[in-house]
Amino acid sequence: MMSALLLPLLASMLPMALVLAVLLLARQRERRQGRRSPLSDKLWNGPGQQLRHELAKSDESLDTVLLVSVFSGPLLLATWALSRMDWSTVGLGIGEWVYVIAFASMMLWATRKSLRLRAKRLRLHEGLKAELMTAQLLLPLAGKGCQVFHDIPADNFNLDHVVIGPYAVFMVETKSRKKSGKGKPSAQVGYDGKTLHFPDHASKKPLEQARHQARWLADFLRQAAGEATPVVPVVALPGWFINYSRDAHQADVLVLNPKMHNAFMEKRGGTLLSESLRARISYALAQRYPAPD
Repeated sequence: MMSALLLPLLASMLPMALVLAVLLLARQRERRQGRRSPLSDKLWNGPGQQLRHELAKSDESLDTVLLVSVFSGPLLLATWALSRMDWSTVGLGIGEWVYVIAFASMMLWATRKSLRLRAKRLRLHEGLKAELMTAQLLLPLAGKGCQVFHDIPADNFNLDHVVIGPYAVFMVETKSRKKSGKGKPSAQVGYDGKTLHFPDHASKKPLEQARHQARWLADFLRQAAGEATPVVPVVALPGWFINYSRDAHQADVLVLNPKMHNAFMEKRGGTLLSESLRARISYALAQRYPAPD
């Protein structure tokens, strides 16, 4: 009787235990690598921060209740059925091996899926912190006459930040990179106008993405505001110090730490944007946001 009760319990707990063990091993491996965030400033609380935290906790509690409700019936039924089985007649035939193979396949899928979801969650978490930090560091620009928008819906992608400066509009793409855990960690990146040279790798993709999104924004504003507007692509790297080569100052894409407010105030083409054009740009950007539920 006792073995009949323990079997379904073990069958229900073993998959979870295996997945948790794999996730713990993955976390230990990441800790040994020693990669750390370059962000050193504290993030301020946004509007409704505590309420969002309580809503998240409420959603987690509801998910737990629903999960228990879904699995309690099958688990109790399996316990009842196994307690009435004649185990002396049970053997490992073709049917039983099919179930074993199916269980092993499901465990392999669950393990791989859990690792991928954990890696995605970590990337999203780091990206969120970087975007919040960039938004926080751009906030003082409002006191200098600029307008700042965040997370603007575009066509199948979002614009992280848009700054309407006195001479141009800046499309700001935020990127998050952890400091290398090898040797002495350094939060310095080189920029030669074509490539970002991090301590442990080089990349052109953020620059290409910023160009693409700036072109989209320029086309959108030309139609929505009825006038051609200079749009400058920007890659923001909060927490990083940028070492510029001579050619970097002539590049079409700006790479900066969002603390560098002067870059948004400089002349771009030498023509001051009119108040009328700035108002039309602001209205057009605001219209991109969805209506509240």
